[in-house]
Amino acid sequence: MNRLPGLLVLAGVILLVLFFYSNPEVLDKIWLWLVGFIGYLIVLLGKGYEKIKGLFIENNPAPNPTTPKENINHKIKHLKETQASDLESIKSLIENEDVATIPEALITILRYLDDGNTTLGLMFIQKKFFAYTLEDTHRDEKVPGGTRIPEGHYKLGINENLSPLTQRYRNRFPWFSHHIEIKEIPNYDKVYVHIGNSHRDTEGCILIADGVNAASTEKMILQSQKAYERFYKMVLPKINQNEPLTINILNENWFEILTKKQQLVNA
Repeated sequence: MNRLPGLLVLAGVILLVLFFYSNPEVLDKIWLWLVGFIGYLIVLLGKGYEKIKGLFIENNPAPNPTTPKENINHKIKHLKETQASDLESIKSLIENEDVATIPEALITILRYLDDGNTTLGLMFIQKKFFAYTLEDTHRDEKVPGGTRIPEGHYKLGINENLSPLTQRYRNRFPWFSHHIEIKEIPNYDKVYVHIGNSHRDTEGCILIADGVNAASTEKMILQSQKAYERFYKMVLPKINQNEPLTINILNENWFEILTKKQQLVNA
């Protein structure tokens, strides 16, 4: 049945040739139309030729090459495996009590990737891995609502203002009262730790989550609400008890800096 269309096309072409050969005056009247239709005829002839060739030549299926999608999936899998190994090494390093060169603070965030839109990081609380973080990208000149805060050592506190975002959180979560704010950042204010999944949700703040998808085109974090609730319930009581809480934020070159400092300490 698959060969029938090819035979019909060939028969039609032969009939047309015989018709125009025996009636040349018709050809004079429609030659312009034929010129415009020549591309379509070529396609039909090509298909007909392939069908006819199939009558006499046994088709040997070519080996199925690896598709671009399979190549991409393989690369993503490799990236995830490599990244997972690197992150585990980072966690192990920070949780090691021998690393004593990070300033004393309740929370430490280590940035490890910036793709020009999004910064990914790791949050440690009391030197124990706690969550993944996501921020806006670094910019030499601040773009309001689209630039991560500078690295540094900052205080943590409560923002008492009832902003629209704070009100939305109050409506959603019975355990929420006010946002936890990173304070005294030069040229920044109202920088919170809160819920979100991509750089579109940050506006300069720090998002936290229990999972990360760093291999996707748009970097994202996953299960943010669970991580935030855990963070909030751990940190808010300390703030309410007037404990002096601080946060360290280190840029992507933190490993080189810590290694050099550790070498100086051990010298």
